[in-house]
Amino acid sequence: MQKALFRFPRRNARRFRRPGLMAGLAAVLAVSVAACSSAGAQEEPVSEATATNTASEPAPVPAGALPDTPAGLQAQWVLTLINAGTPVATDGFPDKFADVILSELSAEQLAEVLEQVRSQGPWTPIAVNATDTQGVFTLESKPDDLTDLQLSVDEAGMINGIFFGPGTPARTPAASWEEVKTSAAALPDGSALAVYRVADGTAVLDINADTAKPLGSIFKLYVLVAVTDAVAAGTLSWDTALTVTDDLRSLPSGELQDAPAGTTVTVRDAAQKMISISDNTATDLLMDAVGRPAVEQALSDAGHADPDRNTPFLSTRELFRLGWGVADSVRGQWADAGDDGRRALLQTLPGGVLDIPATAVSTPVWQQDLDWFATAEDLMRVHLALQERAATDAGASLRDILGANNGLSLEIGGDWTYIGFKGGSAPGVMAGSWYLERSDGERFVVVQQGASSSPAEVADPRTFFGPAQDAIALLAAEGKR
Repeated sequence: MQKALFRFPRRNARRFRRPGLMAGLAAVLAVSVAACSSAGAQEEPVSEATATNTASEPAPVPAGALPDTPAGLQAQWVLTLINAGTPVATDGFPDKFADVILSELSAEQLAEVLEQVRSQGPWTPIAVNATDTQGVFTLESKPDDLTDLQLSVDEAGMINGIFFGPGTPARTPAASWEEVKTSAAALPDGSALAVYRVADGTAVLDINADTAKPLGSIFKLYVLVAVTDAVAAGTLSWDTALTVTDDLRSLPSGELQDAPAGTTVTVRDAAQKMISISDNTATDLLMDAVGRPAVEQALSDAGHADPDRNTPFLSTRELFRLGWGVADSVRGQWADAGDDGRRALLQTLPGGVLDIPATAVSTPVWQQDLDWFATAEDLMRVHLALQERAATDAGASLRDILGANNGLSLEIGGDWTYIGFKGGSAPGVMAGSWYLERSDGERFVVVQQGASSSPAEVADPRTFFGPAQDAIALLAAEGKR
């Protein structure tokens, strides 16, 4: 699951959450389930999609049993509160909720929301999709009355994201490629799904995959290419220290947006955060270190078919500012301007702390060219470009960075010996990309993308990424025959 895109889905729900803005910019999963996350998913807020096996179903849990992990222990504490025989009190809240939550909602307001949930219980956990630091815990109060508790914790184990939403019913995985096509056809108009066999470059499946679509946080793969090439050229080192400043500080998803000015992080750690939790501030630190021209060059070097589609290449701060921090007329100027005009517009954006409220980041802006764009085949090529660099001295860290979060909680060592993942999400955008190595040596890239003018249509990564999960399960089964 990708904490990045830890953007919790925007559905009708009983919810409260940290002031996270984009999962992925994100990534998927939010909970990615994003990147961009999403995605990415999340978002952190979350991002990108989660599942716990190749059948893409949550792992069943015995009644009352949750994982003995930081996220699982906090989920158990929440479960105790909403199953108690007495109203929820605020005792102990400062020891459980991070300041980022308590600064947005008072302990009394949090207790009120939990009391609303308690009044509909008692609740029994029936399924879990989780990593150590975030997860989706499906709770049942009566047959067919499901609620998903989505929860994340910070490095100290404090709750920094929490969301109650409608539970996602179990889905029946596709048993054939024809069923995958049927499932994909039910997605919002314009969604794409592609499955590529790396050995010969053929498309096992290609559904509406030849049109460039917004990526959310998947764009961070191109930043990683630029960083690796700078290390190879000797202009940057993986151990170079980067400094968080108010001019480079972005908004969630991630962690570094909460770090004090002057905090330093190495290039390697920033890259790890950029991919594994879709950290937007880490991304902007890396972009600042290599420079915008280097990231734009990375588009061409990684085989993007239309690199001019993404120039000037936006930082996450710039996307937040232009997308939700300026007047509609300024967004119109961006949409209508050419390359020179857009670069000039970027020069007018103010520095310092971003003052964009979380509630503002809800309207899709990708239609005005405010995102990053690529086709499924472009994303296949950038994954392969990174794997090629991983075989060099400069890129020796890449496989660990890309494989830290595989987006679907798939088991490594059985059907799949390696999975690299990046997802992304934004209002109206959901995307995921997987590079997979099968135990028989075959390699694949799976890409699913969606963009809608209605954010609700692509708000739930677990539902949206069902076709991709099914495709990966079919590829795993194919390797056993």
